[in-house]
Order: sequence, then C-alpha cells, then structure tokens
Amino acid sequence: MKAEVDMACRFVTKMLRGSGKLSEKQLDMFHKKMREILCARYKHHWHPQNPLLGSGFRCIRINHSLDPVIAEAAQASGLLNRELSLPEELTLWIDPKSVAFRIGENGSICDLDLDESLLQENAINKASREVMNSKNQESRSRSSMNLLNCSKDVVSFPVSSYIPC
Repeated sequence: MKAEVDMACRFVTKMLRGSGKLSEKQLDMFHKKMREILCARYKHHWHPQNPLLGSGFRCIRINHSLDPVIAEAAQASGLLNRELSLPEELTLWIDPKSVAFRIGENGSICDLDLDESLLQENAINKASREVMNSKNQESRSRSSMNLLNCSKDVVSFPVSSYIPC
C-alpha cells in the first residue's frame, strides 16, 4: 500500500510544483500529510487479493471542487485551498499494484508506473496534450455546428434511416 500511496502523493505534489506557487518546504509538508491521511484512510480498505474491492473509496476526485483528502492535506500542511493549482477535473485511482489518473472528463486513463517516475512525467504531459486536443476538437465541432445553425442536441435522424449493423 505504501508504494502506491507514495506514487499518488508524488504525482499530486509534482502537479503542485509545476505551478511554481509553493516552496519546496510547503510541497514536502503537503506530500507527508497527504501520505499520512491516505495510509490511515486506506488501512481497512486495501485488498491485494481483490484490488477492485474498495476502489471507489480510494478514488481521489476533483470535479470543479477539491477532493476532501486533498483539502485535508492542504489544511494540515498550512496551505489554503486557493494556493493549490490543480486541474479542474482530475481523477486518481489508487489500487493495489496500480495507480492511474485521468485529467478531464474525456481524457485517457493513464497508468503510473510504480518504479519509474520518468514515465509519470510522460503520462502527465501526454494526458495534458490529449485534454487540450479534445477541447480544441470539441470547440471546432461546436463552431461548425453553429455555422450550420444547429446544435448537437437538436440533430436527429428519422427512424427509417436507421440501418442496423
């Protein structure tokens, strides 16, 4: 459990470090507090024989509001929530032998390698690029729909045009 929790904490801390708003001392304190909180929280919710059991409980989720675990770690380390620069949408799954994340609702799920932090950096960069590409494609799609004076929600097809595969 400790390796997986530590990987997740390093991942979140690395994201915070990227903002340049926090000192190394603040980042170290946040990392330690988050690790303590997660280890205590997962103590009776860690099942290596059945890794998916309790997976929802171990999920850290930011969906335009801060996950309580991250908020508690920030408070315990003397940080204000507004000092944390994290994505508006982030999901982090911490399971036995697996740590994965997704940035954005439509982003790809990326696994973090428990042994190589270099892959972590590549996964973060790849996920960020995918989110931006997805947003750009969605924006272009909306623009072309607006040119046609219609929206995705209104477009429908008659039942007779349905061809089963």
